[in-house]
Amino acid sequence: MTSQSTFRQYARVMQHFASTRGLEVLVLQASPLLGSVRGGFVLEPSSVIRLGLLLLGSLALTAHVFVFNDWAGHSSDIRAPRRATVVFARRGISRPQVACVATALLIFANVAFAAVGRRAILIGAAIAVLSLLYSSSPTFGKRTPIVASINHLLGGALLFLLGYTLFRSLDASGVLISLFFGLVFAGGHLNQEVRDYEGDLFNGICTGAVVFGCRRTFLASLFIFTAAYALLAGLAALGILPRLLLWSTILWPLHVAWSLRALQRGLGFETALWMQRRYRLLFAFIGLAMLAR
Repeated sequence: MTSQSTFRQYARVMQHFASTRGLEVLVLQASPLLGSVRGGFVLEPSSVIRLGLLLLGSLALTAHVFVFNDWAGHSSDIRAPRRATVVFARRGISRPQVACVATALLIFANVAFAAVGRRAILIGAAIAVLSLLYSSSPTFGKRTPIVASINHLLGGALLFLLGYTLFRSLDASGVLISLFFGLVFAGGHLNQEVRDYEGDLFNGICTGAVVFGCRRTFLASLFIFTAAYALLAGLAALGILPRLLLWSTILWPLHVAWSLRALQRGLGFETALWMQRRYRLLFAFIGLAMLAR
């Protein structure tokens, strides 16, 4: 096999994952970006370069997380009616090729983090370990209810801290703000479990939605999101976050109203996507408010 042929094969792998996972990977970069702003980023050449390297590493790391998850879940995804059409094997891509891409992304992320500093390497390594556990461990992964949500809670917090610790040492304020991001990740994960209920039930994957039911899981998601709104308001009241975020309490009733509407519509794949688009919009507004000094 020529080097040109090999390049085309791996370019096809990257193109596939860019089309299926690219948007999710890009959206997640809001966490380290906001973390860097809250951590003291200033617009000067050296800071811009460091932030650019960190975001490159974060892009590669989060891409690795998704690619590795698809590699690990290949056998179940190909049997799930809603996932089967986008599984890489249906596009002539082999598992060894996907494993090589996942490994290359992780190496690239570590090189970028090494150029930034030791804290980035350590936090990046912790996120990679959580990804490994979530995708591969039968005990500490997605097949274990509650544990999977704790994984997302920690992962969401660490992704924010990846940016926050770029320009300052870890402190209590950073940990508290990161908890907000962790709660948002955990709440979103439970909504995702509701979305994927049919496929997970078919494959015997014991997510929270499969074990406890979609309704209870969806209400648990709403409870976690409510805790995130409450924490956000508390941090704004204490002056840790901009006072402008006190107005975020107005968004919570809207979130609740949409959740009640989702319950009325009937919980399932389409309703979970409908809900996901709406709460992401709310948190996008909150993210913009966090940029205020």
